[in-house]
Amino acid sequence: LPISPDMFAEQADRRVRIGLIMSELVKANTLQATGEQVRAWVEEFAKAYENPDQVVKHYLSDRNRLADVEAMVVEENVVNYVLSKAKVTEKQVPFDELMNG
Repeated sequence: LPISPDMFAEQADRRVRIGLIMSELVKANTLQATGEQVRAWVEEFAKAYENPDQVVKHYLSDRNRLADVEAMVVEENVVNYVLSKAKVTEKQVPFDELMNG
């Protein structure tokens, strides 16, 4: 089956829009990842391994891995920022209504 590029256009458009919105939120609200946040994330992640110190050293010496961690921390910062500004209204909904829209 040939795959039409149009099938992916909507998803690509959505990803680009989300990326632009996140970028603006980061700039406007100084939500960049700090060195302390990146290191804390790496140290927490490394706890799951037998030699956490080696994992930390490996991550901190690999620019590509650090960039990945930094992106995750920035995303977390944006989510936390948006949640801190969101107005949450609790509403009781019957299970069937919730599941069926």
